[in-house]
Amino acid sequence: MGGRHDNSTTSTSSSSARSFLSSFCSAALRRKPIDLAPSSSASSGGLERRLGAFELILLGIGASIGAGIFVVTGTVARDAGPGVTISFILAGAACILNALCYAELSTRFPAVVGGAYLYTYSAFNELTAFLVFTQLMLDYHIGAASIARSLAGYCVSLLQLFPFFQGNYPSWIGHGKELFGGVVSLNLLAPVLLAVLTAVLCYGVKESSAVNSFMTALKVTIVLFVILIGAFEIDVSNWTPFAPNGFKAIVTGATVVFFAYVGFDAVANSAEESRKPQRDLPIGILGSLLVCITLYVCVCLVITGMVPYLDLGADAPLAEAFTAKGLEFVSVLISIGAVAGLTTTLLVGLYVQSRLYLGLGRDGLLPSVFAKVHPSRHTPLNSQIWVGIVAAVLAGIFNVTQLSHILSVGTLTGYSVVSACVITLRWKEKGDIHASKMRISSWCEGVTCLVVVAVSGFAAGACYRFGGPLILLLIFILTAVAASAALYFRQVYAETPGFSCPGVPFVPIISIFFNIFLFAQLHEEAWYRFVILSLISVGIYAFYGQYNATSAITDHYDPVSTNDA
Repeated sequence: MGGRHDNSTTSTSSSSARSFLSSFCSAALRRKPIDLAPSSSASSGGLERRLGAFELILLGIGASIGAGIFVVTGTVARDAGPGVTISFILAGAACILNALCYAELSTRFPAVVGGAYLYTYSAFNELTAFLVFTQLMLDYHIGAASIARSLAGYCVSLLQLFPFFQGNYPSWIGHGKELFGGVVSLNLLAPVLLAVLTAVLCYGVKESSAVNSFMTALKVTIVLFVILIGAFEIDVSNWTPFAPNGFKAIVTGATVVFFAYVGFDAVANSAEESRKPQRDLPIGILGSLLVCITLYVCVCLVITGMVPYLDLGADAPLAEAFTAKGLEFVSVLISIGAVAGLTTTLLVGLYVQSRLYLGLGRDGLLPSVFAKVHPSRHTPLNSQIWVGIVAAVLAGIFNVTQLSHILSVGTLTGYSVVSACVITLRWKEKGDIHASKMRISSWCEGVTCLVVVAVSGFAAGACYRFGGPLILLLIFILTAVAASAALYFRQVYAETPGFSCPGVPFVPIISIFFNIFLFAQLHEEAWYRFVILSLISVGIYAFYGQYNATSAITDHYDPVSTNDA
């Protein structure tokens, strides 16, 4: 009797496990049609359309250009020499590939929040979309806290220019007071700054856009002034040798400065607040990126022309270059520009986070409290307050700068998946694809080729990073080329309305390869973070998300035909 009972219990447990696994797989593979989007009108509880093309360009510039333009340019120049200019051009060209993919999808989807998460939900499946969200969100949370601490430090340094404030404040006000061996680092000013910016964002998109526009215009004006003044101090002999450490140092520099351009995805996430999204989103995405490339290249030429690249400082190279030329007043302007730059970067970062939380709250993958939009302010109040609290806690208590080496994983992952979305959403089923039940479907075949491209990119990046043999690097590149050829010849691609990314599938493929190549250049702890966070995310989805998702349908739908219908 006991044996039969044990067998019955075991059989029931096994059946429950199979049922759970079957339910999980079915839910995880659900996709959302492109036209299955919530209403975005303000009257129905959506966000308010207040942003035009110019505001979107300023939004993208505000997200991209922070204090980095005054620091990163000089830091990389110490290794790449004047060739850092080429590093920024190469990184900018790679970002243009990503931006073209974002521009196409931003016009193809309904003008609602979601960005990379929304595109992935339609192109791939529910679980992959949730994983993209969690990887991006960790980047955003840690990044916001780190920027807030940097902003606090710059504000204090700026105040020190006035004699009254010199030395009249404790360290825990702005720069942080380390406790318990540096694990805890108290900072009072950073949470205060976050609270102010969160309040501005909660008040309304019109007001927050005005703040961003003013601060962005201020920092761009300062950068242009710095470029103009510095141009008269250039000694062309400082540009020789142009690449003192060879082309490899320039390529390595490009992998570093690539992250100075990130921010155009913020424009894609503002779709629901764009007045004319089909026209203005591509203008905002590509326009802001082109402005950033131009500014970075000009600053690189000025800074490497003013002083020999070996004499550039590590902390504030641009300011030190002008000080060395006896132009201390320009250094003050640079400090003001750095404060304005960090303010806009932080403001836009908090803005994007709240819109992503809003999108998942609407879809049921997060609690519905995140889906609430204030009836009169037309802002996602709960989501905005939540991201402000998370950033304030991290910035106020922890030394988040120590976590900087695990950042950028979410950004590179999101960019890669968005590029893949462009390809998959262009596919059309071929008429003879179901002729044999033993044949793999064209969709699965295409996804397999995309995975091969990504794996080849990572392998090539690891080979390059650890000094592997050249023949092995060529093999990985040729493998990606073979997969690209299969994607081109074995798939049928549809035309898209609105803005169309040129060169599909090759432009998105190159984008994927380069993004994953950069992924391989990150610190090993960033790889561990990617795996661990992915496993945690799968667990959260398995026990909450799959049961509460509200906007997905089964896997049996064709994104191309749905959109064309």
